[in-house]
Amino acid sequence: MSKKQTIYLISNGDFRDSACQNCWPMQDLTLREVRKAFAKLGYTTEVFPKYDPKRKHGFITRQCDGTSVLSKIDPKAPIVVVLSCWAYSHHVSGPLQTHKGPILLLANFDGTWPGLVALLNHSGTLDRLNVPHSRLWSDSFLKDEYFMKKLEEWARTGKTTHNDAHVTDAAKLKVGGAADRFGRELAADILRARRIMGQLDPGCMGMLNAVMDPAKLGAVGLPIEYLNQSDLVAEMNLVSDQEAQKHLDWLLRKGANFHWGTNQYKDLVHGQVMSQMKMYAAAARIYQRYGLSAIGIPYQYGLVRCVPASDLVEGMLNNADRPPVRDPESGQIVNPGKPIVHFNEGDMGAGIPQLLMNNIYERKGMPTETTLHDVRWGRMAGDKFVWVFLISGGAPPAHFGGWKKAHIYRQPPMYFPLGGGTCSGVSKPGVITWARCYEAYGELGMDCGTGEVVTLPEDDLHDRLEKTTPVWPIANVHIPGYGRNELMATHMSNHIVIGYGDILRELVALCLHLGFKVRVAGDARSQLS
Repeated sequence: MSKKQTIYLISNGDFRDSACQNCWPMQDLTLREVRKAFAKLGYTTEVFPKYDPKRKHGFITRQCDGTSVLSKIDPKAPIVVVLSCWAYSHHVSGPLQTHKGPILLLANFDGTWPGLVALLNHSGTLDRLNVPHSRLWSDSFLKDEYFMKKLEEWARTGKTTHNDAHVTDAAKLKVGGAADRFGRELAADILRARRIMGQLDPGCMGMLNAVMDPAKLGAVGLPIEYLNQSDLVAEMNLVSDQEAQKHLDWLLRKGANFHWGTNQYKDLVHGQVMSQMKMYAAAARIYQRYGLSAIGIPYQYGLVRCVPASDLVEGMLNNADRPPVRDPESGQIVNPGKPIVHFNEGDMGAGIPQLLMNNIYERKGMPTETTLHDVRWGRMAGDKFVWVFLISGGAPPAHFGGWKKAHIYRQPPMYFPLGGGTCSGVSKPGVITWARCYEAYGELGMDCGTGEVVTLPEDDLHDRLEKTTPVWPIANVHIPGYGRNELMATHMSNHIVIGYGDILRELVALCLHLGFKVRVAGDARSQLS
C-alpha cells in the first residue's frame, strides 16, 4: 500500500464500560506503541473511535458502534484492529464482512492484559465468517525485530505471512492399523447412534467461532439441540434448597476448599453457592431430558445479570467424581460415575473435541475428564516454552488430583457482580492430548497434538497466577514445536481442549473417518510419520 494512504487503528473492547475503563490505559499505551512503529516505517495512522471523556475510554463496545465507525472509513482502506485486552469480536467482525481493504489483527502478548486471547478469538471468528485477514503480536513492539519485519510486510503488501511448517495434514500421516480400526468403529457408532450437542444461547461474548453450521455437524453425527438460558434458570427454580444443600454437603465431605467470606459483594457466601448447586442439578436434568451427549452453558450477558457464576457447576459436571443427581421424571441417577461433558462458554469448537476425546478415553479405559482452557499467555521456563492455560470455569478437579486439591474462590466482582465460586486448582503433571475444532471457509477442521503439563517452581507458578487471574484454574503446558509464534500464527481459537493421556492416533483416525479436515501440530506429527 502507498505511504500516502492512512492506516486506521481500531480499538475494539468489552461490552461493559467498567471493564473498558479499567483496560483503557493499557490500550492507550498500545496504540502509542503501534503508531510509533508505523511512523518508523513511514506510514500515517489515525485512531478510531476517539476517546470519550464521558465514558472514560475509547473502545467500541457494541456491534452498532463498530458499524458506525467502519461506515466513516473508506471501504478499501487498510485497517488494524488493535487488541490489548479481552474484546468481543462480533463488535467488528460483522462490519468487517463487507470491508474490501486489508485487515490486520494486532495484539500485545501479555498475561495481565490478554490482547493475544482476543486476537485468537477475532481471527477464529473472521475465519468462520470467511473474511481474509492477517495476524501479528508482540511483547515489545519497536524492540521486536520479528514484529517490525512482519508489520512492514503487511504495510507494503496488505498481507502478513507466517511459517506454518509446524502443522501437517493428517491425511498424509500414518496412525497405524489398530488406531485406524478403533477410529473407524467409533465413527460408525457416532454416525449410527448420533451424539446430541446441547448448546445454550450460542455466540457468547461474540465468539462466533463457537457457532457452527448445524448442517455440517449433523452430517458427522453431531446434531445440535439449541437450548435457552431462561429455561436453565426456570429449571433452577424447581430444584429445592434441600437438594442444593445435599450437593454442597457432598463437596464439603470430599474436602473441597471453600474460601468463604461475609460480604456478598466481594466475598464468596453460602447463598451464591446454593444457587450454583441448583444450576448443577438443573443442567444435569436438562442433559437427561433431551438425551444429550454434551452441554454448554455460556455464562455471560443474560445469566450474569440473573444468577451467580456457572464455573463451579462446570467443573463439577466435567468430573467423574461428582454429587449424584436424580432425574425427577425417571427417578434414575443421571450418568452415574461419569462426567457430564460440559463445554465452557457454550463453545461448540471445544464441545466437539471434548465429546470425542471422552468417548475415546472411555473405550480405552482411561480417565475420561476433559476441559477447555483459554490460551492465556506463556513464557520460557528453563529451556521450554510453557503456556499458561487458564479458564474461569470448566476444569474438573480430577485434573488437579481430586476435590481435596480444588479451591473455590469468589469470582472477581468486576466481571461477576453476583459472585459465585470458581473451580480452581493447579493441573497435575502428565502427558496430555489437546485439540480444537473449528469451521473456516465452509469446512470443518480439527487441530490436535500432544504435550505435557509440567510442574513449575513455586515462585514461577505464583508469578504466572498473579500476572493472569489467580483465582482461576491453571495448567502449565509445554507443547513441543508449538511455542509462542507457532501457536499464534495458526491456532484457530482463543480456546484449547486438553485431556490426560496420549490418544492422538485414535483421535486423528476418528476425526478423519468422520470427515473432518485434520491437522497435527507441533512435534507430535513425527510420531505419525
